[in-house]
Amino acid sequence: MNNRIEVYNVSKSYVSKNGVENKVLNSVNFVIKHSEFVSIVGPSGCGKTTLLKIISGLLPPDSGTVVIDGDSPEISQSKKHIGYMFQDPALIPWRTVYDNIRLPTEVNKAITDEHYRTIEELISLVGLNGFEYHYPYQLSGGMRQRVSLARALSINPKVLLMDEPFGSLDEITRETMHYELLELLDKTKPTVLFVTHNSTEAVLLSDRVFVMPKSAAGAMKIVNVNLGRTRSEKMESSVLFNQLVNQVRSSYKCVKT
Repeated sequence: MNNRIEVYNVSKSYVSKNGVENKVLNSVNFVIKHSEFVSIVGPSGCGKTTLLKIISGLLPPDSGTVVIDGDSPEISQSKKHIGYMFQDPALIPWRTVYDNIRLPTEVNKAITDEHYRTIEELISLVGLNGFEYHYPYQLSGGMRQRVSLARALSINPKVLLMDEPFGSLDEITRETMHYELLELLDKTKPTVLFVTHNSTEAVLLSDRVFVMPKSAAGAMKIVNVNLGRTRSEKMESSVLFNQLVNQVRSSYKCVKT
């Protein structure tokens, strides 16, 4: 089976303080293949983060099913198959870079010599050699996000969920992180579901872009990014790249109305 994530008829509603039901997801369906990179874009409040939480097992759907490699999200979590990276790095301030990265292996009681080697390799891969024993307050925003990424990958997850991880970074740092992420994922090869508001970012990183509707009554649009997996700054100025960005933006504008 080549499917990594399968989402079938997933719906979710929230009830306001006034007792009004707000449906944010309505019968969402899609399949994501092994090592595929999919971005989700859409208006604020359309359910992007809710969908990630359901796939991760942090939030139950009202109805529908999520399958990850044949397992429920809860079982996948117990097998350490899911990594989650948030917009806020959420690093523990009294722990060093090294100790923040190894935290998931401690929580999962999986500290072995192999994991220590993996953590050292991850520190090297995210470009933090020499900063292993620095604390979060000593790091720039981009460096803190590198720690967060390494931490999410420390359990070698099959699925990596990323919720606007670069949203708070300045433009230059964000662009640098794009290519560092692509290089790292080429070596680790998880399946990635990436939430963003940035159409250019979505096209640069993804194999496909899912554009979610503002209203749960609308339909999700899918843009196939037929650029191959080798991405470059030169590609960003190509006609095809910009056509795809415009296609995502047009789909985004359609679902916002």
